[in-house]
Amino acid sequence: MLIGNQLSVKIKHKTLLDNIDFYVKPHEIVVIIGPNGAGKSSLMKALSGDLPLSGGTININQRELNEYSLLELAKLRAVLTQSYELDFPFTVNEVVDMAHFSHQEQCTQATLKQCSNDAMKAVGITHLAQQCFTQLSGGEKQRTQLARVLCQLQPSLTQQKNAYLLIDEPTASLDLYHQYEVMNQAVTTAKQGAGVVAVLHDLSLAASFADRIYMLDKGKVVAHGSPEEVLTQRHLSNVYNINAKLQTDIEDVLPHIMVAEKTLTNI
Repeated sequence: MLIGNQLSVKIKHKTLLDNIDFYVKPHEIVVIIGPNGAGKSSLMKALSGDLPLSGGTININQRELNEYSLLELAKLRAVLTQSYELDFPFTVNEVVDMAHFSHQEQCTQATLKQCSNDAMKAVGITHLAQQCFTQLSGGEKQRTQLARVLCQLQPSLTQQKNAYLLIDEPTASLDLYHQYEVMNQAVTTAKQGAGVVAVLHDLSLAASFADRIYMLDKGKVVAHGSPEEVLTQRHLSNVYNINAKLQTDIEDVLPHIMVAEKTLTNI
């Protein structure tokens, strides 16, 4: 498991994370939600080791995060951040191939090449393989970077090692079809054995795909559990200031958030 115990992050006089407990198991999707400034990306950066802790510990597979070398970490967890600009004219194929660095000693070049091809196919960018990354649309760049992190984890998952995919707002910049395509790929990756952690703003996507949800507000966990336990009218009103509820009982329709006509609760 990937476990965070009593995680706190303070920068100068501002508290970004306040005593948060968190875990994700292999084979599950955990979604982090909350309003702007709630601490979602800070928690993701802390879990990935990119944001120093003021307090608490992070363990990956029963070993503290800071005990791993960067190469060891790269084999166990892959991180898709919100920003991913490149200044050099790499092709899409070359960007995805950057995932190979952590597995070059254990895998043949043919295996790694197949991994890249499979990852590009999974997110629907095979036709862009020779395109220059800097000339892509925002959504195409997002899917290219997703292919890279999927490729990074695949050798470990093939070897049945516990590995973790951390994706921060993976559906940003994507149209509706590709949002669901990306989340379906997260489901596939979890079925392969990964623990998947995703930051999402779209509460309907969270309701449809999460096994568990952490709702954050002002650096604290205010609700944790299944979508039905977290996405209640009370929590949505208290945290988002909206009058809404989770709808789950419509046949052949995915769970989604229903927002009342009188949306703002303070009107």
